[in-house]
Amino acid sequence: MKGNIFELKNVWKTYCNKGVETHALRGLNLTIKRGAYVAIIGPSGSGKSTLMHVMGCLDTPTKGTVLVDGKDISSLKDDELAKIRREKIGFVFQAYNLIPGLSAIENVAMPMRFSGHGKKESQEKAISLLKKVGLENRMHHKPSELSGGEQQRVAIARSLLNDPEVILADEPTGNLDSKTGREIMDLIEDLHKRTKKTVIIVTHDTKLADRTCNQIRMIDGDIAK
Repeated sequence: MKGNIFELKNVWKTYCNKGVETHALRGLNLTIKRGAYVAIIGPSGSGKSTLMHVMGCLDTPTKGTVLVDGKDISSLKDDELAKIRREKIGFVFQAYNLIPGLSAIENVAMPMRFSGHGKKESQEKAISLLKKVGLENRMHHKPSELSGGEQQRVAIARSLLNDPEVILADEPTGNLDSKTGREIMDLIEDLHKRTKKTVIIVTHDTKLADRTCNQIRMIDGDIAK
């Protein structure tokens, strides 16, 4: 299916702290096509992480319109936003966000369990995904027993569990050495080529951004002209 997966029109995000307003997004307009492989790049404070949170339905705009797969999320309730996140978006974060006391299989399977699937079905899907990211021999290890690269592979497998249309990766190599970071980017690129999912990477690393098909540069809460 062709068309746009994201459309943002005059989007503002304003935070207020002790009466002081900070405009993280300033009238931003952006369209991303379905199946794109894109980097959102910019210095710290440019608004790129805020943009990812809005696109990922982790937050709503203060003003403006955000369409996710044609649906306006700007005024949706928390449970409606959670449904879109669960069904359409997979997240990969810099800090991995794995649960320390759970094995790799259990960490990956958890979203399916939350969605009401049975333990056996969830674990079988988790095992299949962990094999695809090269962790067939580490599936029963807990995060503390895995390297940073292995933990990120677990996070990538988890992001794919509900077969989302979009993968949003926020600084996915930020906590990794350069060699491991390249391996993770190779994995993400292969994922995009094989599945044709929309993959959006948020980063300040120009070398990482150069590996994508398109770059969106941000400055001061808007797209750089």
